[in-house]
Amino acid sequence: MLVDELKLYHRSDCFIWTDEHISKNMLSAHLDLEGDAASRNIRTIEKTIEWLTDKIPKGGKVLDLGCGPGLYSSLLAKKGYSVTGVDISKQSISYAKNKAMEEDLQIDYRYADYIKDDVGMGYDAVICIYCDFGALTPEEQTILLKKIHCGLSDYGIFIFDVFKIGLCSKMQEYRNWYYAGKETFWCDKPHFVLEEVKHFIDYKTWGSRTIIIEEGKAPKEFIIWDNYYTEDDIEKLLKNNGFKILSINSKLVAENEFTSNDVMFIEAKKSIHA
Repeated sequence: MLVDELKLYHRSDCFIWTDEHISKNMLSAHLDLEGDAASRNIRTIEKTIEWLTDKIPKGGKVLDLGCGPGLYSSLLAKKGYSVTGVDISKQSISYAKNKAMEEDLQIDYRYADYIKDDVGMGYDAVICIYCDFGALTPEEQTILLKKIHCGLSDYGIFIFDVFKIGLCSKMQEYRNWYYAGKETFWCDKPHFVLEEVKHFIDYKTWGSRTIIIEEGKAPKEFIIWDNYYTEDDIEKLLKNNGFKILSINSKLVAENEFTSNDVMFIEAKKSIHA
């Protein structure tokens, strides 16, 4: 098998959020409330919820994009919000639905791809947390921003977070391969792992690619993108898509060992002339 260098914004056919084995491990990471591997630790989550509820009208209708197992959705529902959660992971949505039933929370969880599928309308707020927005390609971001613009009520707000340049201090370029003779995060059988991390400096993005080769099966390729931004970058991107920044908060995420804490949360609204 020949492996070319990672190309800018290339998408693989496989996704960590939909692969049966990996998505189980992702769910476990989400539910580790002391860690920051898939969701942030519970202290940061609670701090973020406090900030969110100060921005979103009490009892408002909220859409949580990439809701995972419902860590933010459930806390918002407990505070009286009407919440819809959307995620592409069957594992996470299944867990979220069961948890909501256990806690008697009326949350509308949907298994869907928020880039391709309908996400509804009339929301007072749309949130997209844990730098999910920056994991999208520019084309996908444009598609999503149009959906959010249509989905928000006239006075609705869009709240999301993205990495700033501090992400680069946590990342480094490399190519590597190794053999795993037992189950790992990536596969439950012995397998080879090919890894590549590449910095596209001119585009302010990092690409991370992992290829899994298991005996008797076709190789699986997984690619993750992490874009980073300045405040001016975000202002321009939002303006071009009909939004205006209301506020920016860069103090919600504490230092952690997994990802950069150089993160800004953006609160935006529809532009008057959009």
